Amino acid sequence: MRRFTDDERAWADFFITRIGVILFAAVLLLSAFKIYPMFKGQETRAGLDAAASDIASRIEAVDVVTVPGYKYFYVFDEKDKNKRIEISTEFVVVRYILSTPWGERELVHAEPLVAHVYPPNSNWSNTSGLMKKLGDLGAGRNGDAVSPLDFSRDKEKVDGMFNNIEAELARTPFIPDMNRSLLIEKVMIHYRDGNRSVERDYVIIYQ
Repeated sequence: MRRFTDDERAWADFFITRIGVILFAAVLLLSAFKIYPMFKGQETRAGLDAAASDIASRIEAVDVVTVPGYKYFYVFDEKDKNKRIEISTEFVVVRYILSTPWGERELVHAEPLVAHVYPPNSNWSNTSGLMKKLGDLGAGRNGDAVSPLDFSRDKEKVDGMFNNIEAELARTPFIPDMNRSLLIEKVMIHYRDGNRSVERDYVIIYQ
């Protein structure tokens, strides 16, 4: 009778041990499924941050340049071409759809811009388009060095145009084609205020 009881205990210990091993393996497997997406998400977020920061830093570098008409050609990194980039006047936003065992989720990073930038919009899509729009506002004068706008007559209209563009881009940001270079350009708008010359500089981007 005692031997039978010992055998039962041995089998009980065996099954308990096996169940414990199975449960431990299940916990490890579940942890692996949870930890991998967590690290993948952190790695992806770091990539979004780097992509947005790089574009923002190039825009801000052009802003401090004092040479009118200066252009910087920005080429998107190959590893960022699976991301969606949106540029408004005040932000560079990078989006990415991350696939996990539990489905897809969108990761987003928004990088604020120190310098306002003006991408393509409903008023114009490049420098020549901007000059044409300024010519319409300035009765033929487009604000370049040889054809300055009238400060008292035109400045308010130009400011209103840029304010409207800011509001438009906040609603519908510019989405660049990642397979094409992005041109970042410093543009100077010239005004004449009596005998005094007045300049206002802007950063525009286009493709």
